[in-house]
Amino acid sequence: MRQLVITFILLLPIAGFAQQPDVRLELMSLYRMKDATVHALEHTVMRSCERCDWVPWKGALQLTAKADAVTIGADTKPLKVLSLRGGLRMETGVAPARTIVTPVEVRSRGGRLVFVTTLPLEEYVAEVVQGETSGTLPQEALRAIAVAARSYATHFRDRHKAGQFDFCDTTHCQFVQSKLSPAVAAAVEQTRGEILWDRGRAFAAYYHKDCGGRTESASEVWPGATASRARTVTDPYCVRTTQRWRSDISRNKINVALTNAGMNLPRDWDHITVAQRTSSGRAKTLLFGTGNSENGRLIAASSVRFALGRAYGWSWLKSEWYDVSVADDRVIFTGRGTGHGVGLCQLGAAEMARAGKTYREILAFYYPGMTIGVAASGIAWRKSSSAGVDVFTVDAQPPAHEMEMSARAFAWAELHTGLHSPKRPSVYTYPTVEMFRNATGEPGWVAAATKSNKVRVQAFKVLDRRFESVLRHEFTHFLLEMNAAPQTPLWFREGLVMLITGERKSAVAELSPAQMESILRSRSDYKATQAAYGSALAIIARMDRQYGRGKLLSWLAGGIPSNIPAGGVAQEVTDKR
Repeated sequence: MRQLVITFILLLPIAGFAQQPDVRLELMSLYRMKDATVHALEHTVMRSCERCDWVPWKGALQLTAKADAVTIGADTKPLKVLSLRGGLRMETGVAPARTIVTPVEVRSRGGRLVFVTTLPLEEYVAEVVQGETSGTLPQEALRAIAVAARSYATHFRDRHKAGQFDFCDTTHCQFVQSKLSPAVAAAVEQTRGEILWDRGRAFAAYYHKDCGGRTESASEVWPGATASRARTVTDPYCVRTTQRWRSDISRNKINVALTNAGMNLPRDWDHITVAQRTSSGRAKTLLFGTGNSENGRLIAASSVRFALGRAYGWSWLKSEWYDVSVADDRVIFTGRGTGHGVGLCQLGAAEMARAGKTYREILAFYYPGMTIGVAASGIAWRKSSSAGVDVFTVDAQPPAHEMEMSARAFAWAELHTGLHSPKRPSVYTYPTVEMFRNATGEPGWVAAATKSNKVRVQAFKVLDRRFESVLRHEFTHFLLEMNAAPQTPLWFREGLVMLITGERKSAVAELSPAQMESILRSRSDYKATQAAYGSALAIIARMDRQYGRGKLLSWLAGGIPSNIPAGGVAQEVTDKR
């Protein structure tokens, strides 16, 4: 028999988002803006609260931040959030003017205006690739960076959760630029949805401009980072194009920058030595010493680079891979590479592309051990067995109560359907909603998905008391599907499962079989899907009262008889009551 993917929809959603939710991006995040003027360009509407109606507006809005509220012009009524849509031009007098044609929310945070826009993930990835590369790299390199940027965004989506947005538009997250080159647009489209996976989780795919010939380990730059599997790699491709650099900085400038950054230096320091290097050879700790003594102040090399970068620009210390010396009042750094050095090297990736390597080969070189795909892959499953059921979990064995629930649910399904299967069912429990969503392609409000003898289900900590009832539903599906004819409609099978498992659905206006079939196959909208399930259950319940459970089970295997018109089942049954 043909096996189809069947899903059980929760009565209440676990999370109201699709597989890859839109990105909330803070605009002009480097600037502290107290006032701004927003000009209406075309098709502009606004609303002053989340439940208010949208109203058209023209001209310009004078916005001011006051504590944690926004005011418009002379209107002193504070607004928690102002939502705008349409073509907009934002002028602040501090940041460069910005024209945008996407939704914008304006809030105030501590007396600073905050502009947050929402855009689809793929559009965000395209703007990141444009901003980080300027679109000048070979096409295969751009494709590789598109996958890396998408993976990075998926992994770090909660970075600015406390600020009510996902990412800023600077290099702290990923730098964005909205005017796309054709090459960048093509690279993002050609890799649409593809992500690097680390044992079923989106990988933190760091990247940088120039590794200088060897990449850095993530754990060296960010101790305890979840991306610690980003290992150091010798890069023969970058070596072909990397250039050494030299910086000459006065001792006074270093004193000012480090003091302003909160670092206390010995007052009479006269030399700097690299006290410790990372496994790749980069400076890890610097000693600011005095005289011939080894005593002095130890400071992280990364802290020095960030302090100088923020004070004087990022060209002074391009990386932490350098030697340093002091001559009179001058400090001389001679080094190579640009950026933190972790992950993909843009110069090396470009050279690999010129050598004929594909984007997949580039990614495999810089991120060894990671897998590439739209759905989560590389998951390390552990198998446990109970009566009649195999249970697979990630990282650890399932608790005894989960094994007992799985066995009980399968026994229940066999008893209430009267059916048995030569195949042993397998239950795969995903530890997070994100991993379930990424692996199955289902929205987060779907609790489980069954294909053939594999039941993929969200974690017990997510479903809680519903865990066993969800498994009853899925095991009932499994047994019915083993006996279903290929032509049996999906709405009929779904309704029959709900009837057997005793589920209830709210009364709805009944849909036609064609409408139910279409909605249940796409499951793109939660409310529409719930309506289709409710309609299917109502029709099957009346058919059960009219013809009996035995008939319905026989129709499952042999098809609905021709004298029961598919389009008129509900009406025919109603008329005979």
